[in-house]
Amino acid sequence: MEATRRWGGLDKIAHKIEKAGLLAEEAEEMVVGEFSFQSVAEEDPNLALAGLRIEIEKRLRQLAELSQIPIDRRSSMTRLLSQLSEKSILSNEERSVLANLSELLNSAVHGAEVDARAAQWAVEVGPRLLRGLEKKIR
Repeated sequence: MEATRRWGGLDKIAHKIEKAGLLAEEAEEMVVGEFSFQSVAEEDPNLALAGLRIEIEKRLRQLAELSQIPIDRRSSMTRLLSQLSEKSILSNEERSVLANLSELLNSAVHGAEVDARAAQWAVEVGPRLLRGLEKKIR
């Protein structure tokens, strides 16, 4: 029941991500299986969500580097989000929704029970979010 309640909130987060303007259009070319987390989603939902988290963090680090924000390998995603927001690279709304998502994805990384819907969410929404972040990088 706990897992259902926790992961059921992903649809609400997807709506907030879209409202914040971070989701690329569905019509944009998406390659099925383009990201490694997509290929493991059915067998290991925790690994899929951890993989999505890694991909998000990579893009945030790229944004920070391009914006000449000093970072090191140990900088947490929360710190990256704060720094990007302080420099107006991310809006407060974008920072907030990504922080909420990060919190959920971190629980998967740390072994929380993940249901199949969460993995499916990562496969469907994750690539659009990553494309949206890539647009910010360009």
